Formats: sequence, C-alpha cells, structure tokens
Amino acid sequence: MKRIRILTLLSVLAVALSVGLLPGVARANGGGGSQNQVTIQPQAEYIIAGATIDVGLYVKCQGGSGEVVVNVTQSPPQTPYPMAAGSGPQTVVCDGQTHSVAVTIAGFGFDAGTAWATADLTTGSPTVVAHAQRSINIVVVNG
Repeated sequence: MKRIRILTLLSVLAVALSVGLLPGVARANGGGGSQNQVTIQPQAEYIIAGATIDVGLYVKCQGGSGEVVVNVTQSPPQTPYPMAAGSGPQTVVCDGQTHSVAVTIAGFGFDAGTAWATADLTTGSPTVVAHAQRSINIVVVNG
C-alpha cells in the first residue's frame, strides 16, 4: 500500500512539473497556423540611472511592420510598494524572420526579483495576433 502511494505521488508530481513548466516557455503563436510569434526572455534589466526596465523579446511576424506592447507588474515582497506596474511599446519588423527586440519600460517602484510580464503583438490592426506571458527575473544594473 505504501509503495502504491509513493508511485501515485511520483506520477502526480511528474505531471504537475511538466504542466507547470509550460507557462515559463512564454512563446505564443497567433493560432490557426499563424506565423506570428512572440517570446519573452526570462531576465530583464532594471537600469537604476534611468529608472527603466529593458525586457528582451523574440518576435516573428509577417505584414511589413507591427507593434509589440509589454506590460510588467511586480508585487511585494519583491517591491516595497503595493504594486509596481509599467508598459512600453516597440515597433517591430514583420518580414517572416525572428528578430531580437528590446522594449524599454518606465520602471518606478520596481526592484530586483520576480515580476510578471505580458507581450501583445499586433500587425496592421488593433487585433492582437500573438500573446505571451511569463514570470521574469529583474536584475539591477548600474548605468
């Protein structure tokens, strides 16, 4: 009986870990075979001198040009404030190739530690064609 409980626990743990890792991938397609994708990098930099956060992305889209908007929030105990939040847009090239993109966000209230990021990609219309979200780690850099 004890062996069955352990095997059951290990099976549940294996499934939970595999499912729990999926949100950390932070890559999203537009669906329906779309070539539009956005991936959020796991680490962002908080630049003290300018009070900004630089979030890295990989973006792939078609249609000439597009825009990606990144939102970042951070809650206690990572920040001493009730909640830090900011967003920033960036124009992207949509030529079917994957491009590395940096999005700068006004970062008042943020601190080193874990935060939550979302990215929404649009191309030529206000309709979101790709979305990604993930937990990121903010590191403080002097600059």
